[in-house]
Amino acid sequence: MTNTEFCRRLATACALPPGAHVLAAVSGGADSTALLCFLCDAREAMGLTVSCAHVEHGIRGEASLADYAFVQALCEEKGVAFYGAHVDAPALAAQLGCGLEDAARRLRRRFLLSTAERIGADAVALAHHAGDQAETVLLHAARGSDVRGLCAMRARQGRIIRPLLDATAQELRESLRSRGQAWREDATNGDMAYARNRVRLAVLPELERACPGAGAALVRLARAAQRDEEHFARLLDAQGLTVWPLADGAAIERIQLEGLDDALLGRALVRLLDAADVPVSMRTLGRVTALERGETGAAVSLEGRAQARLGARYLCVTREDAVIPDTPLAPEGETHTPFGVFAVRDALPGETGDGRLTQAIPAARLAGARVTARREGDTMVPFGRHSPVSLRRMMIDAGIERAMRNSVPLLRQGERILWAVGLRPGEGCRVQHTEPVKLVTFRGREPQAAEDVVDHR
Repeated sequence: MTNTEFCRRLATACALPPGAHVLAAVSGGADSTALLCFLCDAREAMGLTVSCAHVEHGIRGEASLADYAFVQALCEEKGVAFYGAHVDAPALAAQLGCGLEDAARRLRRRFLLSTAERIGADAVALAHHAGDQAETVLLHAARGSDVRGLCAMRARQGRIIRPLLDATAQELRESLRSRGQAWREDATNGDMAYARNRVRLAVLPELERACPGAGAALVRLARAAQRDEEHFARLLDAQGLTVWPLADGAAIERIQLEGLDDALLGRALVRLLDAADVPVSMRTLGRVTALERGETGAAVSLEGRAQARLGARYLCVTREDAVIPDTPLAPEGETHTPFGVFAVRDALPGETGDGRLTQAIPAARLAGARVTARREGDTMVPFGRHSPVSLRRMMIDAGIERAMRNSVPLLRQGERILWAVGLRPGEGCRVQHTEPVKLVTFRGREPQAAEDVVDHR
């Protein structure tokens, strides 16, 4: 792959506009090192800003720390901003009861996307190449996937871009040798205990000997599957399918699923699982499909400590490991929270708000106020009442479904709930005629396209 071909790939398949800010996921291996070199070469031609993210997973000891130092030094040499993280993948694997690879992938994904958000990057670039694509198609097919799994990886999905999908591993290494650029070798890439390594080192070579060009054919199969999936996606979009983000997952209205044939229903549920950040497998999809066709109130456990629940109006998927942090409310202007955006300004004379999404609150009561999720045993004194009421009972009476109650934002001062957003204000919002008053407005999160599962080498 030449620099010209790389820039063309960025502009077309990856839909990256000139002047964009790209965060490259770099492990120090040959593929991701080549990615960083190509991006640096493209800086002038496309006016790019290039940053680099590296995650040290706490798995390979000194070798892993040496990879971290290598990538950091490479970024310094090339004038690229470096963002690194040390995480504990074994601890997360033990906590979630999942495999080490899955835990590392989750931690990596969170860091890459949160870093991109923090630095204002337009895209996160991953170094997957044609060989990775062939392996992914083969693995998905062997594990019982349908057409969706055969799509494997796309050049662009959400904020994720993969500009090297048409390049081979050999081409990338030749590019590095021509530059005189070193890279790091991960000893685990030769460990046959990992399924992907067995496919790369044993299965695909045998398949190539039996059917020359098999790897390239698998890549073409992925492109064909992607074409068909794009057709189904357009059908769902034409029906106005909407997946709503929750603070700990995602939800979809049951009425939107009525009348969908099996092909469209499965794809709608994949969107739901993706938006909830729950790994999609045939087993998981089958359990959620059976639930959707079952009785209201039923629930099933899913992989990764997740749960799907069928409410009267919504099908929800939530994650037990989701962290919903308390967020201090800014005394003026906007505050971004896991629930959405709160905006605070001076209230106009006589402005009280509707009690659901806007609320006038004495300025003094907002000192030290925080936005939080519900807690066990929460009570509040509703406006116009003199005694506390169970928040759980208020939510039940308001028809808020069980799986969605963690996504109701609460505005607290200390332990006192001033306002249960979307429900009603508390007595703490009562205004005396002479005191300064603020108007607090809430804007919930909009539905967003789910990001692809992030991996890098």
